[in-house]
Amino acid sequence: MSESIQSDRQGGVLSGETVVTADFDNPTAVLERALLLREIVSAQTEKLPEGHIFLVVINIADTNHYDDIIRTFGYKFADDLLNIRLADLLFIHKNQSFFHVGFWSIGFIYRSRTAGEANSVWPLLNDALAKPLICRGIPISITAGIGVCDLMKSPIAAEDLLQATYLAGQAGAASPTGWAECNYDHAHDHRRAFTLISDVSNAMITPGEFKLAYQARATLRTGKADAVEALLRWHHPALGRITPDEFIPLVEATGLIRDLTFWVLSYAISQAAKWHADNHKVKICVKISTKNLAEDDFVNRIAALLELHKFNPEFLELEFSERRSFANPSIARSRLLELRAMGVNISIDDFATGKDSFRTLANIPANFLKIDRRIIKFLPDNLRYQALVRSIIHMAHEMDMLVVAEGVETFAVQEMLQAWNCDFAEGYLINWPMPADAFISWFNETYPRE
Repeated sequence: MSESIQSDRQGGVLSGETVVTADFDNPTAVLERALLLREIVSAQTEKLPEGHIFLVVINIADTNHYDDIIRTFGYKFADDLLNIRLADLLFIHKNQSFFHVGFWSIGFIYRSRTAGEANSVWPLLNDALAKPLICRGIPISITAGIGVCDLMKSPIAAEDLLQATYLAGQAGAASPTGWAECNYDHAHDHRRAFTLISDVSNAMITPGEFKLAYQARATLRTGKADAVEALLRWHHPALGRITPDEFIPLVEATGLIRDLTFWVLSYAISQAAKWHADNHKVKICVKISTKNLAEDDFVNRIAALLELHKFNPEFLELEFSERRSFANPSIARSRLLELRAMGVNISIDDFATGKDSFRTLANIPANFLKIDRRIIKFLPDNLRYQALVRSIIHMAHEMDMLVVAEGVETFAVQEMLQAWNCDFAEGYLINWPMPADAFISWFNETYPRE
């Protein structure tokens, strides 16, 4: 095969720019992904005396670039671009079958005649994909990525293998060579993520899987706790402890975030209502997703929970991560204004880590601002972070917002924050997250009733 590629290249197939000459009424056929999965399974059982069989996944362009092309030129133009690029790849074999993998991702099976042949093929394939495209007289520059996997060395399931090779294609786009080999850890991660998503619904109805831990927030001026944050914990029956940083982003990518958020809200408000009945008047803080703010009935469901537990909305604080974008900022702002009108507190979490921190600050009706722990932890040794935190505190106060420092773990950091008039601190210096019973025991011992 390498000889035929070289001859094609010398003949000009891989040189210059690609100009539209394709017959758009008869585009190159791209087959269904299910057929590619069958080809992968079949190839995994093949025995070749020499050479290897590879799965190749090509990400023609990333999804953001694809969306830009759709918005600017329309679907037909995007289809024409794909057909032009496919025509570039027919130098592999004129009867080569291509299969859909994603929006602008295709896959195919490549059989090398010798063990070393493939190493010379991937650079040539990258050269073909690097050529500028001209469609209807319009030059389009897109960055492709190639993922490759040796199917004779990969016993894992075809679906997982395809996912891992697709991810290798994404890595290839950022690589100087334009291609990357499949990382089998990605296939394991894919299976694990699918397992977690599949088990979330069951975890919400199985006693003991999802639990809440509670961590106090202390007033820096007096040292007393004014609030407690409810933190979700998951002990999976087969996989053990799963951190929120792992499973929450997965849930946020699905409709399950609606039910999970209200599972947390229901348990947290119920627990806080019991503490209030025992005259422990602490505020309860609950994390929500920015996606919750797109729900038409979100505010009404919050109101119903507060009414059910006879809980004063002024003792509820909802916080969302500044790193997560809003699907519709104007609708999100409207929902938050409704909540503020009810008396509910709103907090911007993880501040100073997002792309639009100050735009968020200017447009979101929050009354609390939480500075991200990844900034707070470096305060003693980083003069720039010190200046940043001082500026954030001053700016927030000018906007009538109270400031919470996350991740306070040392007295040195606490003293710096006190000197800068920061309002509250959260972190292991105050207390570790703990179950409800342990928390209230700690609270009574630390802050005995007068």
